[in-house]
Amino acid sequence: MTKRNLKYIVFLVVVILLLFVCSMGIVLLLKKDAPKVNEKDVSYVADSNTIIIKSIISVSEEFGKKIDEENGGAFGYLHFDVVNNSDQERTYQIYVTKLNTNPKEINSNYVTMYLTDKNNKALSGFTGNQLPSFNNLAYIDNKPDSKELYTDTIKANGKKSFILRVWLAENYVVSDEDDSFSFEINARAI
Repeated sequence: MTKRNLKYIVFLVVVILLLFVCSMGIVLLLKKDAPKVNEKDVSYVADSNTIIIKSIISVSEEFGKKIDEENGGAFGYLHFDVVNNSDQERTYQIYVTKLNTNPKEINSNYVTMYLTDKNNKALSGFTGNQLPSFNNLAYIDNKPDSKELYTDTIKANGKKSFILRVWLAENYVVSDEDDSFSFEINARAI
């Protein structure tokens, strides 16, 4: 190896090291300046966050989609807001968590979920002929007892209103064997 080749190799190694150090510095600066997402940047706002479905009556999806405040007593009807408490746009997640199980709990396969905006427009995942049951919702990796209902973005200091309707599927056979099914609903920034 000649002296010239050795100088060339040393020069290349120095340049590569400088590029590596500079790129790491840039990554650290960008990471430092990136807004930190706090789960509490987004909040759930409603009079209640609990739904309890009793084994009283099962209904068709057509009927279930029309549940409102007046006839929601035997079913689940919940109007709520998701509020962004930060000055930046956030991605949020609405999720549900099953409450204490009891020996006479209704099978979650029969608990039908229907989420709309405040104008009763069905949201993504709640359109078409087959609405999800509680059982069909996907578990959240870092909240093992919770399931994702809906995810979207919300503007800085914004508010979005929703209506959740829940009922027992038409193929559920009402009996004294089953008592109820209950869960909480919440929202968080992700």
